[in-house]
Amino acid sequence: VKKYFEVWNKHDKEGVGKMFADDGSLRDWEVEVKGAQNVADANGKIFQSAPGIQIEVLKIHYSAATSTASAEILVHVNDADKTVLKVVDVIEYNDAGLISSLRAYK
Repeated sequence: VKKYFEVWNKHDKEGVGKMFADDGSLRDWEVEVKGAQNVADANGKIFQSAPGIQIEVLKIHYSAATSTASAEILVHVNDADKTVLKVVDVIEYNDAGLISSLRAYK
């Protein structure tokens, strides 16, 4: 989970995509996509539209029984308004250790 946020904060679109299973999905309050390349592309659009965006991880809750982690995060948009979004990411992993689903809630 920590590695995902490290890669995300580097704005490494392709690196983010490689962390997802081929059929992995991403859903948040603005977009829902399926497939690792589509997830990478969706994140690439975020990086382009908010070049200063960064995530601060507050706490991660792990569940080995369900191969799931919930991360409490702050999304620092770093725009003129100094927007900070309070978000919870629910991340599910497959048996290969790749992300099968990421759902973000604000």
